[in-house]
Amino acid sequence: MSYLKIPIIVQSFLVHLPESGKKSSTISMYTHDLKKFFEWLNLHHSHIATETLPEGKEVYEEYFTYLKEKNSSEANLKRIASHLNGLLRYYNLTDQIGILKATTKKQRDLTDSDFINENDALALLKSVISHKHLTDTQLQIHEYIASRNYSILILMLHYGLTINEVVSLNIKDINFSQNTLTILTNKGSRLLELSKEDKKVIYNYFLAIPPLFRPKDYTDDPLFISFHPQKMVYWYDYNLNKPKRISLIGVKRMIEKEVKRSGIKARVRSTHFRNSCILKKICEGHSNENIIYYFGLSSRHALYRYKRYLKTK
Repeated sequence: MSYLKIPIIVQSFLVHLPESGKKSSTISMYTHDLKKFFEWLNLHHSHIATETLPEGKEVYEEYFTYLKEKNSSEANLKRIASHLNGLLRYYNLTDQIGILKATTKKQRDLTDSDFINENDALALLKSVISHKHLTDTQLQIHEYIASRNYSILILMLHYGLTINEVVSLNIKDINFSQNTLTILTNKGSRLLELSKEDKKVIYNYFLAIPPLFRPKDYTDDPLFISFHPQKMVYWYDYNLNKPKRISLIGVKRMIEKEVKRSGIKARVRSTHFRNSCILKKICEGHSNENIIYYFGLSSRHALYRYKRYLKTK
């Protein structure tokens, strides 16, 4: 078995597994799952050294959230949690971090509180580009990040993109001349058509980035980049020679702040945006196959909750 590109701390653990009676097929699954975890960790938490394990449980929980947003099955989530727990036990970190649990509850039925209504969505979009409730310092930062945040919310509210899909977008994934957006996941790619108005919003954000920090056309430079509020500049990773990608946590916090600033009463998150987009597609009469493709869902089963909800209306 080749251990290339697998951190030494994982290799040491994998070598130990045959001694504990694990079969080669089981060890292959451990290898796959742990390699995927460290690839994600390197992408979303590059500040954590390659040969170390995160010491905070929140990082692992963030990974499970990422997997859930990709519609990983409950069986896969439980297996991955088991493999990560095995790694933590091997390095005596279980007492410090605790036992990881990816999923424990069956999905509940949807209610009105799982969606964002049209009025609140409009209020949120209007607020994100406004100056209300901002301090003088925040106003200076807002000048740089308003168009970026507006673009992110447009993609979530109008097209149902997950946070991970937004964060993973590269500049080459958007075709400004054709008004299209390509979403790449481990399940393949899908092509979404953007409205001219929404394309213009994203293009204006792109042009507003100073040329030195702007993503280079037709490359894997990130579409949405991080901003350094202390230095009042966009982040640039000189080691990789490209702008620094905005983080999953960064987008989550942005949404929380903008929802609060907007004054809407509903406590909404990115899942509310996606739920509303899926529900809208169903109500418009699109076929199951079309909706599954459009949102990158795992199967028709993922639509059942939405259809059960509609039956209560």
